[in-house]
Amino acid sequence: MSGRNKNWELTLAAPEDSPGMQKVFDDGDFDGDISVRFSRAPDPFGSFQNDGDHVVMPVVKEAATGDILGLGGCVIRRAYVNGEIKNTGYLTGLKILRSHQGKLNCIWQAYDMIAENCARFNPIYYTTILESNEPAIKMLERPRKYMPSYIFLGMYTVFCLGTGGRMRGDRYGLKRGHSPQLSEFYAEHLPKYNLAPANEVLYGLSGDDFYCLQSPAGEILAACAVWNQQSYKQYLISGYKGVYKAMSHLPTRFLGYPRMPKAGSAANYASIASLVVPEENRNVAVPFLKLVQSEAREYDFVLLGLFENHHLAEEATKLRHFKYRSRLYAVDYEKSEEERLRTGLIERPILLEAGML
Repeated sequence: MSGRNKNWELTLAAPEDSPGMQKVFDDGDFDGDISVRFSRAPDPFGSFQNDGDHVVMPVVKEAATGDILGLGGCVIRRAYVNGEIKNTGYLTGLKILRSHQGKLNCIWQAYDMIAENCARFNPIYYTTILESNEPAIKMLERPRKYMPSYIFLGMYTVFCLGTGGRMRGDRYGLKRGHSPQLSEFYAEHLPKYNLAPANEVLYGLSGDDFYCLQSPAGEILAACAVWNQQSYKQYLISGYKGVYKAMSHLPTRFLGYPRMPKAGSAANYASIASLVVPEENRNVAVPFLKLVQSEAREYDFVLLGLFENHHLAEEATKLRHFKYRSRLYAVDYEKSEEERLRTGLIERPILLEAGML
């Protein structure tokens, strides 16, 4: 697919495009009180493949040189929607070199390419946009003839939680490791959430990454995994501003907050994944998470993402944390199912993994 001005061309990414894709990721940060650059080194193409079952990733190349100027695509993955496993399509990775922002007029062709190549999966599309990314929000929320509709569902918060502490897991029945009993627990509870993964064992997780809290009778009350994705996803801390600049010089970990990496370094982080605490057990959520934080002491912090309609969203605020928020959207290519998508996706609590954003 070629651009109308012949200065660029739009193609689907291939493995050999990884170096050019990485150059785009290396260009610029998410600015704010904590400036962060998100990276998928050393192999962005492979990194996206790890996020789902299929990937459709258009890249814009300069016609004369073949250099990649921008990218963005869709990750297809199986997830629960109202109790059934469906194909979902997460629109992600939209990034353009700063030198070409506002100059590439191929966004509608990229959306068409995504739709054409994802049609066989018939996915339910959704995406997130950082609350601070006002230009993208204004552009995508504005109705456009050749663009799908972005249907705002609510706010998704990522809590950055400290690690370490002195909680004793044996006193509270914390168990480490996957088991047939844990598989049964997830099989019972994951279908109760929308956008929950079809299987709790996500890419890169091993049995030792799982934790559960058991009652004295052996009943599982809560479960999660600690997911280290640093081999293919990194958060590079560019700098701090305001109160965070002052806090970066303090021993924040001893105060129960995340340890703040030095500016210019990569964060040593993990995500809390496959977190299930049934609503009737919500009173154990905070003790359970504190136990897991204690077990994850090797990391600077752990990330926990919760949508506003999740019953643990309020519980998470009781933990000492930093946070950032995103807007969650359903995306409607047909422009005729907005109300169905809006009500259908928030009909049940949304369980969206922070490690899959």
